[in-house]
Amino acid sequence: MRSEPRPEENGFAAIFQNRDFRLLWISQVFGQTAQNAILFVLMVMVEELTRSSTLVGLMVLVVNAPSILFRLPSGMVVDRCRKKSLLLFCNISRVFVVAGFVFFNRYTHGGWLLAAVFALTFLLSTIGQLSDPAESAMVPLLVSPGQLLTANSVFHMLFNVAQVLGLLLLAPLSLKLGGVDGAFAAISLSYLITAGLIWPISVQEICPVHYSVRSSWAQLWAEFRAGYDFILSRQAVLTAIGQHALISTLTMIIAVLSPGFFTRVLGMQPTDAVYIFFFAGLGMFLTTMWTGYLGPRFRRETLAIAGLLIIGLALLGFTYIAWSSEVVRGVARPSRPVILQVMVMALLLGCGGTLASVAAQTIVQERTPRELRGRVIAAEFLAANIVGLVPMLIISGLADLVGIPAVLMGLSVLILASALLSLRIRLRPKEA
Repeated sequence: MRSEPRPEENGFAAIFQNRDFRLLWISQVFGQTAQNAILFVLMVMVEELTRSSTLVGLMVLVVNAPSILFRLPSGMVVDRCRKKSLLLFCNISRVFVVAGFVFFNRYTHGGWLLAAVFALTFLLSTIGQLSDPAESAMVPLLVSPGQLLTANSVFHMLFNVAQVLGLLLLAPLSLKLGGVDGAFAAISLSYLITAGLIWPISVQEICPVHYSVRSSWAQLWAEFRAGYDFILSRQAVLTAIGQHALISTLTMIIAVLSPGFFTRVLGMQPTDAVYIFFFAGLGMFLTTMWTGYLGPRFRRETLAIAGLLIIGLALLGFTYIAWSSEVVRGVARPSRPVILQVMVMALLLGCGGTLASVAAQTIVQERTPRELRGRVIAAEFLAANIVGLVPMLIISGLADLVGIPAVLMGLSVLILASALLSLRIRLRPKEA
């Protein structure tokens, strides 16, 4: 049975007293904000250059392609190198790549400029395949095992804050004040600050093992197999990776369905989808606070199952709202009780998603040996990226055929079934 840690050892105050963790967290505020901002700036740049939605869509594909091509190899690189050195390399490299956008924007035009933008975007996204697993694998090296759940909860909140700062503050403000070149300059500065904050971090890492050129390919294949075999042999890790992928898929689907839910079901404006995103964000924040103080008292698997159950119940609530609202077609705008129900369900959705995601991420970090952690975390991110793309496309089309209420009902059944399956796995005898 897991011993109950003292709250003062696992709360936010204690974890932020850790200088090295604090530096990593603050560095990622700048780094993740810059990452979200540059995606927005690139979309604006391609739109201004081409006035083509197809080419903007191609930009999205270019951004996501490296995660499919290089995610697993990047995990092997993370395991073979020092995490701090990788993070420094990635962020300093990003400074020069972003500066490249400014150079080509000033000295090339037309098709050459567009080709350079796509190439640099691909390179920038490829660098991200190294930095993301390196940062995640570094967290367990900076905090005690009892603080890991709180640390992951804090980082989960960070990613949501960085989206707001990047998409709603840094990108629009820098574009408004300095144009595209000014935006790239601000983003480059953010990456430089990120590297500067990572530099003084003190972390105990195992010296990387060096191999001869002759044995390198055989060793890489052996390392890939070791990570793959470990995931398949550890039911708890495999289940957690599946849960993380499921939550990531659901997040993308909800983002796609939200505008249609408000316009076609509730008869509101598409911008009213902010109700879902705001109250889901509030649920994330409240759950992050709760997890930091009380979460370590519970088993990680229990938290993940509870999160899935809360998500399932929230989706059932949205299904009920959708079916009830579709019956009343003559009402131009839903009543206040309906809007209140939407807010409550969105709050529960944020709570459940955060609880399940943080718990799953912590299981992967805790149950994976240090020498395999980079590969396993990379596989987790890859699963989250790949698994969600096809279902998102299928379900968005299915919503047009059978209606959003039916799709929400199907998602509810899927999530609740996943929670019950996770509970069944949880009640099986423990792994040796």
